[in-house]
Amino acid sequence: MPRVISHTEVEALSEGATLTVEPDALVTPLALERAREKGVTVARDPAPTEESLIEAVVAKLVGSLGGSQAELTEVGPGIDFCQMCLEQERSRARSRAVLTTTGKNQKGIVARVTGRIADLGGDILDISQTLVGDYCTMIIVVDTASLDVPFASFKETLEAEIHEMGLQCMMMHEDVVSSLHRI
Repeated sequence: MPRVISHTEVEALSEGATLTVEPDALVTPLALERAREKGVTVARDPAPTEESLIEAVVAKLVGSLGGSQAELTEVGPGIDFCQMCLEQERSRARSRAVLTTTGKNQKGIVARVTGRIADLGGDILDISQTLVGDYCTMIIVVDTASLDVPFASFKETLEAEIHEMGLQCMMMHEDVVSSLHRI
């Protein structure tokens, strides 16, 4: 049965190291991601085919499921999450807010609002602005993970800035927006 290389083995290496693996070893997607992050080179010769990798994973899983409790414990920590699971976990860990602004159009609305977001440590992930006649509507999705201030202060400061311009606004954390759409 081929050896499975997990992210824990890659994390134990120093940056820029080379990890040489057996020709039939299976390197998990998370291990490859961690290797890229640390600048670790994963070397093997010759490279296995995609079919052999799939067969190896299936054999490892089937063997672990049919084995004893000791074998299950031994295999369990070495099996990483699939790429889709990792992406779902990353999206759950994001901290985002949605800011909606409406009112009579005037020069500098986008510049003033986005500048204030940047001043407070927010990062704009998406922005949309629409003009209808003399009125403007703007929706901004903000990454709040690296704010310099607490979220409540961020929200309060932005709302005050926008109200100073004579506009209406509403800011909600992504969790609130998602919950509203589920109801």
